[in-house]
Amino acid sequence: MRRGLSTAYSAAAWIVVALGLLQFVLAGMGIFGASSFSAHETVGGILHAITVLVFLLAIAGPRTGRDIGLGFALAAITTIQVSLPGTRDDAPGLAAFHPFLALFVLGLAAHIGLRYLPLGRGRGSTPAAA
Repeated sequence: MRRGLSTAYSAAAWIVVALGLLQFVLAGMGIFGASSFSAHETVGGILHAITVLVFLLAIAGPRTGRDIGLGFALAAITTIQVSLPGTRDDAPGLAAFHPFLALFVLGLAAHIGLRYLPLGRGRGSTPAAA
């Protein structure tokens, strides 16, 4: 069961990466008038919820300090990231960090994704053997 939860922890992180990449497209569509920002906001809420799930899976699955810390950092950074657009009227310079933090979310989620679900390697292989 623990192995399955560890795999789910990494798989959920890859879902965050996929949704994060989709967010760039949705934001571009909103900026260039192809659609409103409502899809970007909706997917952002879903993405945020999944980062909280990643944290909970880190506690339930791998249970290492490193994994719990990575899961917490992902959820915390995403929480800050999704709150930044709300500061656009009072602190536009702060709100401008919204896309910048998205890059950290993508990188951290990809790192977590590789922890127990390494892409491009067969099951049970090590980096040296690949």
